[in-house]
Amino acid sequence: MDLYFVKVKARSKGTAEEIVGYFFGKTNSSPDFDFLVVPLRYSEITDHITLEENLNDFKEKLEKAKQEVKAISGVYDVTLAFLAYLNNMLNRRGKIPLGIEFSTAIKENDTEVLRVIIGDLLEEWSPKMEVFVKAQGMLLEEYSSYTFLEMQEDFADENVAKTYGRADVADLPEVFPVIDPINGSTITQFDIGDIMPVVILNPGKYEKILREKFPDFDKDRFSVEAKIISKELIRVKGGNLYLVKVELAEDLLAKSLISPALKILSDETYFIKKRRQQSTERKESSEKYPKTIKVEIPSTTGSELLISFMTTLLVTGALLIIIYLFMK
Repeated sequence: MDLYFVKVKARSKGTAEEIVGYFFGKTNSSPDFDFLVVPLRYSEITDHITLEENLNDFKEKLEKAKQEVKAISGVYDVTLAFLAYLNNMLNRRGKIPLGIEFSTAIKENDTEVLRVIIGDLLEEWSPKMEVFVKAQGMLLEEYSSYTFLEMQEDFADENVAKTYGRADVADLPEVFPVIDPINGSTITQFDIGDIMPVVILNPGKYEKILREKFPDFDKDRFSVEAKIISKELIRVKGGNLYLVKVELAEDLLAKSLISPALKILSDETYFIKKRRQQSTERKESSEKYPKTIKVEIPSTTGSELLISFMTTLLVTGALLIIIYLFMK
């Protein structure tokens, strides 16, 4: 688990408010958060936000609800006050210790502990709130896949279609960088020749070659350290994107369309950890199927067989004579 995401809905009869939002962060690190507070008379604005949505859908629905609340005079002021209160509570409690508590509870799948932690955070805002929580842990590779799905609208742009139709681009496998939403670097900070971790999304006609070089490339947790070969600015309606070509292995290139707003994993510590993990997995795999040991038996010549046969006859004859003498 590299990231945690805690979704929260809470209701207070004392203050007649509904609170909805989330905590999001890297494992054992301080959380980012975003919340919306609405009076119960406006609760229909948040009724469509459930705890069952994935990260992207939840954040998108929360943002739409916030825009709707902002249009109502004076109502959003309560949210601003709550965000200031929550930030103060996190500072008092310690953001990193709180991130560790979140991470531990999610790893142990202990929803009740999460509910108690969040209830404590809300206690001074409104005592005895009814709190509902749902959390998930995810790998950076999984988060990257979610981010790629968010960008699908950009792929429909005319300039992107033209670029992807070029002879030097069309048949290349599709990859996407591993995203670190907390501490990552933008694509503009990467230079030609730099290493960038990617997940392989669409192997295209290179599936057989990729399977030979990276047998587990289509597993959720698998990423490849690719070398950046080129960066090309593509103008789209919503702004700019970068078409990036990377080298996955010798003479094997891939393409990626990357927004300059994305934060890409650039932590060397993570690379080292990933290499160790993949090395361990390969070692464990080889231990499951131990090599067979071939035992060589030297060949026997005809003369050796004859000598062995004669020796056996002599020993047998001697035994028969001894038995005969003792029986007389």
